[in-house]
Amino acid sequence: MTGAHPAATVIDALLDSAARTPDRSAFHVIERSEDTFSLSYADVCHLIARSVSGLAAQGIDAADRVVVVLPTSRDFLSVYLGCLYAGVVPIVAAEPTTGDTSRYAAHLGRLVTHAQARRVITTPELAAVLTPSLPVPVTTPDALRGTPVPLDAPRATPTSLAHLQATSGSTGVPKLAMIRHGNIVANVRAIAEAIRGTADDTLVSWLPLFHDMGLIGISYALRARIPMVLSDPVNFLRNPMSWLHWMSRYRGTLSPAPSSAFHICARVARRRPPTDLDLSTWRVALCGAEPVHEGTLSEFQAAFGPFGLPKTTLRPVYGLAEATLAVTISDVTRPYSVDRVDAEAAAAKGYAEPRPAGDPRTTAMMCVGPVVPGHSLRVVGPDGKPLPDRVIGEIEVAGPSVIDGYLPEPGDTVTGAQGTDGADEEPFKGPDGHLSTGDLGYQVDGELYVTGRSKDIVIIAGRNYVPDQVERFVESVTRSPRTPAVVAVGVRDATLHTEQLHLVLDERLAEGRDRQQVTGQVSRALDEAFGISGVTYHWVPRARLPRTTSGKIQRHLCRKLIEDGAIGAASAASSAGTTDRATDGTAPRAAAPVSRRA
Repeated sequence: MTGAHPAATVIDALLDSAARTPDRSAFHVIERSEDTFSLSYADVCHLIARSVSGLAAQGIDAADRVVVVLPTSRDFLSVYLGCLYAGVVPIVAAEPTTGDTSRYAAHLGRLVTHAQARRVITTPELAAVLTPSLPVPVTTPDALRGTPVPLDAPRATPTSLAHLQATSGSTGVPKLAMIRHGNIVANVRAIAEAIRGTADDTLVSWLPLFHDMGLIGISYALRARIPMVLSDPVNFLRNPMSWLHWMSRYRGTLSPAPSSAFHICARVARRRPPTDLDLSTWRVALCGAEPVHEGTLSEFQAAFGPFGLPKTTLRPVYGLAEATLAVTISDVTRPYSVDRVDAEAAAAKGYAEPRPAGDPRTTAMMCVGPVVPGHSLRVVGPDGKPLPDRVIGEIEVAGPSVIDGYLPEPGDTVTGAQGTDGADEEPFKGPDGHLSTGDLGYQVDGELYVTGRSKDIVIIAGRNYVPDQVERFVESVTRSPRTPAVVAVGVRDATLHTEQLHLVLDERLAEGRDRQQVTGQVSRALDEAFGISGVTYHWVPRARLPRTTSGKIQRHLCRKLIEDGAIGAASAASSAGTTDRATDGTAPRAAAPVSRRA
């Protein structure tokens, strides 16, 4: 990795760096104002020491849980790292996406209840709005700035909970993956080995910190003892090319992003070609969080190769929150590789049969590499037995990065063996410790190709959305007297290179009401609660909803009806900054390119 002294937790590594090289650069924080602040290891420890004092003064002890709703900033680092040092368990949540915070407050309240959090820590502006609505006190980073305390050994151990990671990427009631300090150290150590990390690396990230791909980046930089350029994602959304300018200015070597971000930058470069970039130092660009497409990577390479971007930089990867972050990383010493297979054989026979590139039946499968060091991966059939190369099955992973389980919701009856934090471990992993990911793929010579999902997760610009959750939410918003009355599916948008949410609605939902009024109401609510925009609506008679013989909705058949044009799209109202696709095919606003699966 970097020749660093081994550390039991990321905080141990930080304290060791501060003792050995206190004046060395730890972070360049580019806040939402675009002001940049440089922090040495000593500066970071000073911020932590004040937060630890403030947490104690407010009676927040080790193992207590707090919800953190803050922009990327010095305040975030102070609160999050202060919690890790003190053994307090943070749950990092997304900020509201519109000015109307009432629905957001209701969802945040459910998250607080689910996590049994003792406090919400947020900005003064949001605190003023949320305080009357939440079941726990709301405080600010200013209120946690106490008199610095001496930092000795951190209270947390490798087996302690580090943070709870929402797995659905929403502000509803997601599953909360229990990430332990040992899981984090194991994963960042494995990532460092896989990407051949060095002491000369510089990590650049604008990814949202409520997402694991962004949050674990902080831990990677601290344990690898390398500087990190950390920007608020709003800066990327204002100007996607700012990402590449940071890489050029700070001589960045590492920078991850979802596939859609690479697509956006290539598209912007075509319209406004850049002139002053030097990307020759960019060594590893981990590309994941959503399906990675050959066209996206080739467009990005074509756009920025003239600015020194090496041909080995773009690295398709695969991961998930239940494995802390990374599961596989493709070889950083060679260009990304593509397996061209028979599309029909893959879909119908479950076999990735090789085909020549020019064959019309050929589809391209991206190699996401071997499993990260210290872990194991297998592809299994319905009987749970490992499958031969090129046979498609379910992906299973095991190793020290794989978590114990999810935090049970209050009142849940737990039947399996419990850990000290209430995890139901028995159904989460198999007897030999392998986790069933719910994703499908195949292997060739120890390298993985992801082909799809056995679950019906909808991935929009890198964020995963659970259809059941979206459907229940929409039914609640519309006060539907019937259920199921809504079917949520993701359909890939060829222009935006990401999935878009399609809602198939029972016509009776709009009885006595204007359909545009209903869809406008739903659009505003989805944007506020989930950050989902660009929704396409399909009104259908109940009898047209495909069902199993037992009456369950068949989402994959709903998706096929949409893709085949068998059910049309209804025009929808534009509201809350959301432009819904109408019958004229107008493209919706792209969702913020943030991630869930890595």
